This record gives sequence, C-alpha cells and structure tokens, in this order.
Amino acid sequence: MIKILFIFLILFSDTVAGENKPTTLVFPTRLHIPIRKATKFHLFLYAQNRVKVNNPQGIAVTRLHSWEDSTTSSDDDEITIYGVNSGQGVVIYNASMYSLGFYGLREKGKERLKTPHGITAAPWGDVYVADTGNDRVVHLFNPKKKLSFVRAIGTDDLKAPRDVELTSDSTLFVSDTGNNRILRYKNDKLENVIITAGKDSGFVWQPTGLAAISKAERWSFWDEEFLIVIDLHGQRLQKFTFDGELKASVVLSDLGFKKTNLQYAEIDYFGQVWVTDKNNHCVYKFDRNLRFLDKFGKKGNGDFEFMQPRGISFHRQLGQILIAEKEAAQYYWIGTDVQHPSAQINDAGFLELRFFLTEPSYAGLEIEDRKSNAVWQPLKKKRLQTGENVLFFDSEGRYIPTRLIDGKRHYFREAPPFDSKPDLDILLTLSATYSSYKYFEKIVELKVK
Repeated sequence: MIKILFIFLILFSDTVAGENKPTTLVFPTRLHIPIRKATKFHLFLYAQNRVKVNNPQGIAVTRLHSWEDSTTSSDDDEITIYGVNSGQGVVIYNASMYSLGFYGLREKGKERLKTPHGITAAPWGDVYVADTGNDRVVHLFNPKKKLSFVRAIGTDDLKAPRDVELTSDSTLFVSDTGNNRILRYKNDKLENVIITAGKDSGFVWQPTGLAAISKAERWSFWDEEFLIVIDLHGQRLQKFTFDGELKASVVLSDLGFKKTNLQYAEIDYFGQVWVTDKNNHCVYKFDRNLRFLDKFGKKGNGDFEFMQPRGISFHRQLGQILIAEKEAAQYYWIGTDVQHPSAQINDAGFLELRFFLTEPSYAGLEIEDRKSNAVWQPLKKKRLQTGENVLFFDSEGRYIPTRLIDGKRHYFREAPPFDSKPDLDILLTLSATYSSYKYFEKIVELKVK
C-alpha cells in the first residue's frame, strides 16, 4: 500500500488521541505512509510532466481480482485508484504498485473523453466514466495494468451526464443531468428511467453525484441496497430504492448549511453516506437514513482542511478514504468522534453517561472513585452504534443494561445505587471498528463531583 500511495496520492499523518481535534477522519500512522496529501507538484514529479492538474473531478477505488493473492491477507490494502482530470480529458490510475497509467493522452476519435466528471470501478475490471462533454458514458476495462476502451453507451439518450455508479451486481446508474433524470443500466443496456424530473422530493432536478450499494456487496453491514442522489443544484441529498422509490430526503439549508454545492457522494461499510461540499470546503456525514452526523473539515491547506473537495471514494473493507480537491488529493482512515459527552448521577442513583458518536465504535471505560480509591473497568471493547448513546453503571462500577419501554427506563438487573454524591474520574476510550482501531483512540475525560 505504501508504494501505491507514494505514486498516486502520496499521503501522510499523525494519529490523534485525546486531543481537541476532529477525528471523524484520521490520518494514517507514519509507519503506514509518510505523506498525507498529493499536490500538483507530486503529480508533476511522478507523471514526468505528461499530465498537469486541471479540474480534478470523480475518484474511484477498487481492489482488482487480478491483483489478488489468495495465500495471504497482507496485500488486502493494495488498491487501484482512478482519478478524473477533467480539464485534460484524462483518467489517471496506478497501473501497478510502482507506476502510473493514463487513459486519454493518446486516445483518438470515439475513444477520447471531453470534460469527464464521475467515474466508477469494479473489482472485475469494468470502469465507467461520465463523459459529460460528449453526452455519453464510456465503458472501459482494466484486466490488470491498462485501461482500454470497450464502448460508449447512451449516445442517443444522454445530455451532459455528471456521474455514474456501478454496484456489485453489475447495475449501472447514470445521472442524466441535462435531462433531469436517473437511468438504470444492465450489461450496458438501458433498463429503466427510475427517477424523473421535478423539484419536489422523490424527483430530481439537475442531478449530479451518485452513490449506491447493493445486496450483493460483500462489505456491507446492513445488507441493504439503496441509491443516493445529489440534486437541486448541489443543495439536496435523496435516498431511493433501485426502482426509484423515495426513502429519505434532506436539504442542506434545513440543517443550517448555506450556499452548499454538493459534489460527489459515497457509502461506507455501515451504510453511512459521505458527501463533499465544494463551496463550504468540507465533507458531510449522514447515517443510512440521512440523519446528519457530522461536518468534517474547513477551508485551508492545513491538517483537516480542504480546498474545494470533489470526488470521494472508499475501500470499504479497511475504511480507507480518498478525497480529490482543487489541486490535490487527500488520504484518510475512518475514525470516530464524540460530541456532547456528559456524566451525572441520575435520579435512580446510577452513573449515567451520555454522548453522541459519529461512527460505530469500540468503547473502553475506566471509573475511579476518588473517595474509596476503587478503580473499575466495566467496559473493555464494547461495540456502540452511531448516534446518541446512554450508558448506566452502579456504585460497584458494573454496567447496567437498560431499555426504554413506553418512554420509561427499565434496568435489567438489580444494582446498588450510589448512596451519596461520589467523586468520580471517568476515562472513556473510543476507536473505530476498521483497521485504524489498532493505531487510533479518542479519549474523553469526565468528572462527577
């Protein structure tokens, strides 16, 4: 993995633990990769001046079957990355772990691309590009090291398509932006127009970014299939079934985010939706029902900052994320963050911890009673879900399972309450469930007096 990121993205980081920094995304360790951001200088260095950064757009990540070595798992992070350099009509990709490849520099005639935008790739080698300027989608194929032209599709139907999304069951979705609709293809043939024109929820207007996950996807926690569409001039996010039935919709201004220009979307292993915002220089994160979880990043060239982020893509298995910017690309691991943590002794006399998680997490907990000098570790690696979490503990430091029934809290075992107001030091340790958990911890310290 180190070689490929040096060649294509060349990224770096310091792991954050216990610091007041955003940690929904975290940098890989120095041992993994020593550089975190690839700039136009790096591209110039490795492309030998054949390609210059000119309006980067979509990005796609996959693990090619042809690269697979079934005798080891040590190469599972060796991925193929495709990036669209729209202004030059070129797709940049790593032809191996040691070299770059380019599609579009020498291609002619029907094989040339014109202001392409979105791109999607499958582990069996298929690659599709939204060839916006040519009003079509281009099907490419990469058997192992080289992209080649297969055919153009939609040449008589499409108008300025902006994005494409290929799922694990070979379903291809296309945002037919100029015609205000979403199309579904199979085997390069149009199956159906699944979403038609309109500004109301359940329809699409100027659709752009797409993301989808099918039931055939191996790395999917919920085994749910759905399609995400960005539309309404980059202001709205909608969730549909593969047949175009609306399941959820959110307008970003309703959440307090003004002048958004949503670009591209991606779905992670837990079905959570990540969306880039070019105008506000950030990434938004939603749960699988489009409930808002977090905003990550701000304008700038420093750590945890972006300049007009565009394409976003994951390696779902390991929680690796690549994000294209105006003149760079960044590489992160999925982490976890904590919002609004609090601790108190409730009316029942139990210790009550409340906090909001931006990611399903492993939790460890240490409680020190400063009056009795007792130290308890009721949680060591408890799995917690995204969103609001409420945990309860008795006066002996034991975890109490509970459930809300008809709005009333029920405790599922007898437990001794605290007799008087204790003096407690609480250490909550959290990590994501991906490979980053071995290197990254978010530490929260709380007190009860």
